[in-house]
Amino acid sequence: MRDWHNMYGGREWRVTPAGIETRDGGRVTLRRTPGEPLSVRLYLAFWGEAIVHAATVARVPVSLLLMTVCTENGAARVDGTKLVYSPVRKEPGYRSDEETPHRISVGPCHVLLSTARAVLGRPKLTREELADPALNILAAAQYIADQSGKTRMDPILVAAAYNAGGLYQTSQNPWRLRSTGNHLDRAAAWYGDACAVLADAGALAELDAEGYGRVAFAAEEVEWSRG
Repeated sequence: MRDWHNMYGGREWRVTPAGIETRDGGRVTLRRTPGEPLSVRLYLAFWGEAIVHAATVARVPVSLLLMTVCTENGAARVDGTKLVYSPVRKEPGYRSDEETPHRISVGPCHVLLSTARAVLGRPKLTREELADPALNILAAAQYIADQSGKTRMDPILVAAAYNAGGLYQTSQNPWRLRSTGNHLDRAAAWYGDACAVLADAGALAELDAEGYGRVAFAAEEVEWSRG
């Protein structure tokens, strides 16, 4: 994944140990958020144990889980001894948890209730149970793992598939991958922050280097081009 590539003729990127580099009009940019990666450090401080556990169980890179947590929640906010984040999102068409579990997502990773029930094999899972950060992060990790045949654990494809439920073409953003707003720009920046923090984290960096969940690329599975 260190070669330049794109989807559907969109923006070119490559995955490096330092994060996502993009190439627009010949200009190469390493995607990062401004300043020090304080949010990634805070998320690790509060949820590091749950993230490492989920990464190990689902065989998903720690960096991808950190990217997902940050992209779904934005800059970390702390109130006393607690992280502040949106606990529930209801999408248009929501009626109730039982009638429309595919229209409600639960934080911190904002996994759809229907998705969490499916990937965890718990058809009666409630939103209250899914609100437990450890279980929530595990559900997100398992969902990422289940999509690895299409995403190959490429961070941009992981972010697109996580947000849109799959890899779909669009003309609404430079990446040409269906996603909400600037979701992929934010994911690329947060992935860079995650890589920076993990590079200083010793054992965590070694765990991430194992490449949990990575699968071989099968050309017939997605429309994929290399620059």
